[in-house]
Amino acid sequence: MTNPKLIVSAKERDLIMSWIIGFTPADVTVQKSLDQLFEELKQAEVREEKELPTNVVRVNSVVTFQSPTARKENLQLVMPKDADLKANKLSVFTVMGSALIGYQEGATIHWRLPKGEETIHLEKVDNSKVLELEG
Repeated sequence: MTNPKLIVSAKERDLIMSWIIGFTPADVTVQKSLDQLFEELKQAEVREEKELPTNVVRVNSVVTFQSPTARKENLQLVMPKDADLKANKLSVFTVMGSALIGYQEGATIHWRLPKGEETIHLEKVDNSKVLELEG
């Protein structure tokens, strides 16, 4: 199944891609997810910051999502240095984090998770915590 095209700003795409290039995960599943994300970012619809839809998952977005094997989750998607699951902050560089970035609220995403491919429903995107990214 084909996922919808990602929508990202050039700055966010370049930042995430540069982190992926310099990142060495210990887990092969995470590496496969990052490889998939990298390929999707190369094909993404790139927009000016001010032209991004307000319901697209970005770095620092708070997202509500659900998959068939997981309960409904409400997490903030952050860069690896800011990740803290106790504070509900999920790294973009986790399998689930890489599955969500760049998709719009309401999207159905097919992604390879540790238990196999799953369908993730992106129920809500709150971008009130999105800040200017540091390069």
